[in-house]
This record gives sequence, C-alpha cells and structure tokens, in this order.
Amino acid sequence: MFGLVRFFGGSEPLAWTLQWMMSGTVVAALVLAWRSRLPYALKAAALATATLLVTPYLFLYDEMVLAIPVALLVRIGLADGFSEYELPALGCVALLLLSFPWVGAPVGLGATLIVAVLIVRRAGGERVRHLTYFT
Repeated sequence: MFGLVRFFGGSEPLAWTLQWMMSGTVVAALVLAWRSRLPYALKAAALATATLLVTPYLFLYDEMVLAIPVALLVRIGLADGFSEYELPALGCVALLLLSFPWVGAPVGLGATLIVAVLIVRRAGGERVRHLTYFT
C-alpha cells in the first residue's frame, strides 16, 4: 500500500497511515483465521498472502510468494470444486503479474488483493459448511 500511494504521488504520512491500517486489518484477520477451525491449507494460504500485504514495498520478484496461496487454492478447488469466479480471478492474477513490464505500475498489490479475496471467500464457505454440520 505504501509503495502504491507513493507511486501515485501521495504524501508519505498518508502512505504510512494507509499501510498501517491495512497491516493491522491483515494481522487481525490472520489471527482470527489461525484460531479458527479452517483447514490448514487455507490458513497457510492466508499466511503467505498476508506476508505480501504487510510489506511497504512489493516488488515483482516478491510476488513469487504468491505461488504458494495460488497453488493451495488450486489444490482445494480440485478437491472440492471451483466456484464460478475462482478460475477467472486466478487468470486475472496471472494477467496482472504478466502485464507489469508493459504497464509499469505496481500491479502486484492488485494481484495479491485478488488472491486475498479468494481466500476470504473460501474461508467463509468453509465456516458455513462447518456450522451446518451442527445444525
């Protein structure tokens, strides 16, 4: 977030404020995920994605870490079935990362946020599925 705000001309105090807000939100969500009964694969995917979201500068070579949550999401999707939006969203992630040399803008944050949303959606579905076992 910090790098994106600075790239588009935002002030340093604004960039740090938004970075700390996002980092705090990510850490809180990660703690909730790890304390829940979510499958380990979703927890690991969330941890890898959170690592990218809390860093102030996200370079394209850092995005290699994104292969971990993407692989875990694909593994879960192959086992449980994909939602109608998951494969197009993963394709969008790939296009964003591949477009970086031509765009020149920091597209890594967008790709990481898409993966984060996919993890949150999967986690929400797992939570609902877990609750239905007890009703």
